[in-house]
Amino acid sequence: MSVAAIVPAAGASQRFGPPRQAGRGTRADKLFATVHGQPLLAHTLRALQACPSVSWIVLVARPGRLAAARQLLRRYRIAKALPPVRGGALRAESVARGFAAVPAQARWVLVHDAARPCLTPALLARAIAAAKRHGAVACGLPAGLTVKAVDARRDVRLTLDRERLWFVQTPQVFRREWFGQALARVLGNGLAEFPDDASIVEAAGFSVRMIPGDQLNIKVTTREDLLLAETILGRKHA
Repeated sequence: MSVAAIVPAAGASQRFGPPRQAGRGTRADKLFATVHGQPLLAHTLRALQACPSVSWIVLVARPGRLAAARQLLRRYRIAKALPPVRGGALRAESVARGFAAVPAQARWVLVHDAARPCLTPALLARAIAAAKRHGAVACGLPAGLTVKAVDARRDVRLTLDRERLWFVQTPQVFRREWFGQALARVLGNGLAEFPDDASIVEAAGFSVRMIPGDQLNIKVTTREDLLLAETILGRKHA
């Protein structure tokens, strides 16, 4: 299907906290935290490398991590990876830079969070197959809890109907031309932050289909999440 996978990895890991025994002001990088003997990012990239439908991988790294990203790609033999791309200040900018590096032959673009290392072959295959049918898909989970909107004082202003709510995950997969047009409109109107990549496509007027994701496809944000990822990935290594 000529799928190119963009992996945004240019975030600041602000909620992850500093490394243990590090000096004040030290910036942690969760993507290089060790999980079962490998950097968390390596687990994510190896899942994409193993997917038969993915032909190219574009890693978008923080400016100060480009050399480390190149070294990681070599060490873990991510043969489908193109040279890593320098990320921007906002995710949309980073993804746009990654998209600019996608080969012309690619007909589909898959975006997957670098911090979701528990990606399974089944979820990848399901997302790509659904994109072929619908043109644009996002993985997610139906909301299992009641969600309330509050004001600045945390007074409840609205109780949302959870029957119509989903918690969004990646991968998200799009027709190349749709995603290109959507990014061009975003860049043309002045770069802004978007909650996810599907929202960029939605803002351009294209329809995005939600499909069931995976409860174990967690995003590592805090150090507690890293412990959970170790447990989930440990099942693979058992």
